[in-house]
Amino acid sequence: MAARQVVKPGWWHPGPVTNEDTTTTTVDAVSGRVTFRPFPLPALVAVGMLAIGISPIAFQGGPWFLVLLVPVALAWVVVRTRTVVDDTSLRVLTLTGSRRIPWDDVETLRVADRGWVRAVRAGAARSGAGAAAPEAGDREEPALVGVRARHLGRVAQASGGRITMPSPEEVEEAREHERELEATRMRIAALRDRQAPAAQDAPAEETPADGADERA
Repeated sequence: MAARQVVKPGWWHPGPVTNEDTTTTTVDAVSGRVTFRPFPLPALVAVGMLAIGISPIAFQGGPWFLVLLVPVALAWVVVRTRTVVDDTSLRVLTLTGSRRIPWDDVETLRVADRGWVRAVRAGAARSGAGAAAPEAGDREEPALVGVRARHLGRVAQASGGRITMPSPEEVEEAREHERELEATRMRIAALRDRQAPAAQDAPAEETPADGADERA
C-alpha cells in the first residue's frame, strides 16, 4: 500500500527532543506501539500532593468529603487520555470513551491550531468546505489526543510506512548535517575576516593611466 504524505498548512520543522517529549511519549520496544499523552504520568505525583493537602478539609465530615473527587478526577484525566499508534490503527482514548481508527480509513493527518494533530478520515478531504455541521466535522477529523506537530516523525515510524515523515533518527542526522554546514560557514567567514585587513594594507599598484596624469 502506498504511503500517505502528511499535509500541514505552512511548513513543519522538527524541534529538538525535550523532556516533555520523553515523559509524554512511551514506546513499546516489542510491538513498536507508541503512546502519546497530553499529560505526563509523573503529574500523578502532583495530584497525590493535592489530595494530601485537601484531606484535612475532606475529613471534616458531611459534604466536605466530596472535595476528594477533584484529585480523583484529575488522576483519571492523566491516566485515561492518550493516543496509541501502531501499524494497523490509531486508538484515541478520551474521558468518555475510546475510538479505533484503522489506517485504511485515514486520508491524511492535519495539523490544526496550536500544533495539535487531527486524522482526516477518507472522504472528509473531498467534502465541500462548510458543507458539514461542526459535529460531523469532528467525526470526520477526530483529534489525536496528545499528538502534536513535533511528534509526527514518531507517528510515521510507528505507522509502519503508512505515512511518510522523517523518523527521529533521520531528523537527528539532518541536524548533524546542518551543524557541520554551519561550522564550515563560520570557518570560511573567519578566514575572510583575516584576509580582509591584509588586502587593505597592501600598497595599491599604480596604473599607466595614473602615471600619465601625474607627468602631465
